[in-house]
This record gives sequence, structure tokens and C-alpha cells, in this order.
Amino acid sequence: MKWLTALILGAILGGILPTVIDSQSGSWMESWASWGTVRPNAGGFLFSIPVFLITAVGARMFFNWHNH
Repeated sequence: MKWLTALILGAILGGILPTVIDSQSGSWMESWASWGTVRPNAGGFLFSIPVFLITAVGARMFFNWHNH
């Protein structure tokens, strides 16, 4: 997996996961998971930097290991 693909996957999950979990109940921002989460001025959108980084690096490592 190329770095660009891993970063795109991480950005998608880093934006969708906290937004979906927090949209109804607000449980994301009330838990420990809110650490590293930013709230841009785009309505209820949330972006989690730790989810972004863990997903990008993890996907890159997993798919590189899996290909060899």
C-alpha cells in the first residue's frame, strides 16, 4: 500500500468515525476518545488525529507485511 492511499484511508476514518459516533449521543466528546479530536467550524464535523495516524500507519504496515 502506498503512503498516499494509507493517508487517505486514515483521513476518511479519522473524520467519519468520531462524527458518526458523536452525532446522536455526544459520547465521543464526553469520553477519553476526545483527546486529539478537533472540531472545525463545519457544523457537527469532528476529526480525530489519533484515529487518522493509527489507521494510516497500521494500514501501511499491515498491507506491506501482507504483500511480502
